[in-house]
Amino acid sequence: MAARRKPGLPALPPVQAGPILHATPLVERWFWHYWQRLELPDDELALLALTQDRREYQRWTGKRLNFMVLGCYCYVQLAGKVASSLADRAGRRPGQAEGGRGSPTLPLPGFGEGPPSRLVTVPGEAPRHRHCIFIEPDMQPRSIEVTVAHELIHLADRVRGTPRRHRHHGYDSIAADEAAITGYDLEELRQLLHEESARREQLRRARAPLRYIYVCPNCGKEYPRARRYSRPVSCSLCDKTYNPRYRLLLARELL
Repeated sequence: MAARRKPGLPALPPVQAGPILHATPLVERWFWHYWQRLELPDDELALLALTQDRREYQRWTGKRLNFMVLGCYCYVQLAGKVASSLADRAGRRPGQAEGGRGSPTLPLPGFGEGPPSRLVTVPGEAPRHRHCIFIEPDMQPRSIEVTVAHELIHLADRVRGTPRRHRHHGYDSIAADEAAITGYDLEELRQLLHEESARREQLRRARAPLRYIYVCPNCGKEYPRARRYSRPVSCSLCDKTYNPRYRLLLARELL
């Protein structure tokens, strides 16, 4: 874990008549398809901004995306507070499924039933939140489709007032909802995520080869790095928060 760093301040996207969609026609098509499929409320459209540009997403949310991120949803409040989905990354080990396999017979995670939206806009008052979504442009078409659906499920959770955090991408209740809404098999969704994550890892290593090995002085776990750490970092196995007792030490440099 790294020592804390102050986040950037969000520059919220403007409110307009409809959503801000800075995306390809394919992403736009799947956006509208799954917005309707999830029965999301039309009054949230003016508060939504979607981009495939990482720098633009960073300006909107104040959050810098890791290179491995394939998609991300953030709920941004006017006070500057950001609540983010745990975006897709590589290097995740298989975990235990939370529930059964997804299928088209499962209830869809939308707004046909259940409690009403808790994000109530008072007449005459300016909206107090924004929905910001990032979709990685360099993915195969099927992966783009399911990533759009995935991030809109996070938005649906937020609008219903029941946001969920991932227990493990591809193996939790959100993955089951993703399978139900898209019609893809869970194993197929996991394979798509694995392929895209592996491809991003290849691109990252081509751009930044591993050059440094850090080690925990307590448990001996090694942490390969392309760059030197610019701030103190401690071992996440020994303590989930930053702890100077387990600060990582530079062990050796690779040729």
